[in-house]
Amino acid sequence: GTPERLTMHLVEEHSVVDPTYIEDFLLTYRTFLPSPMVVGKKLLEWFHDPSLRDKVTRVVLLWVNNHFNDFEGDSAMTHFLEEFEYNLEREKMCGHLRLLNIACAAKAKLRVVTLTKPSREAPLSFTLLGGSEKGFRIFIDSVEPGSKAAEAGLKRGDQ
Repeated sequence: GTPERLTMHLVEEHSVVDPTYIEDFLLTYRTFLPSPMVVGKKLLEWFHDPSLRDKVTRVVLLWVNNHFNDFEGDSAMTHFLEEFEYNLEREKMCGHLRLLNIACAAKAKLRVVTLTKPSREAPLSFTLLGGSEKGFRIFIDSVEPGSKAAEAGLKRGDQ
C-alpha cells in the first residue's frame, strides 16, 4: 500500500484478520513517512468528521500510551497534542480527555527544572492547573514562548 492508504486504514474498520493494525502502524510508520506530523495532520483533519472522532481518539491514545517519545522534545508534535486536547475539550469528550491526560502524565519522564525569578514580585512565565480543590495534581497549563521557563525546558503537561 501507499503511505496515504496505510495512514487512511487507521480509521477504517479492523477485521479479525488484522486486529493490531494501529499498533503495528505506529511502530513502523517511521520507515515510510518523513515525519510523524503527516499522521498528526490527518488525524486532526479526520477529527472534524463526527463519524471518525472516536476512531481518531483511539489512535491518538494508543500513540501517546505506546510511543510517548514521539511527542517529547518535538515542538510540532507537542503542538499537535495541544490542538487535539483543545478539540476534545470543544467537543466535550471529557472521558477521552481524562484518558489523554492520564496517559501523558504516566509516560512523561521525570525532570527537575530550576527557575530563578529576578524578584518576588516578578510574574511567573507559566500558568498552573489543578490542585486539591480541582481533585488532581498540579500541572503546567501553559508556558510563555521564549521565556526563561521555556528555555529551561518547562512544557505544558509537566507535573
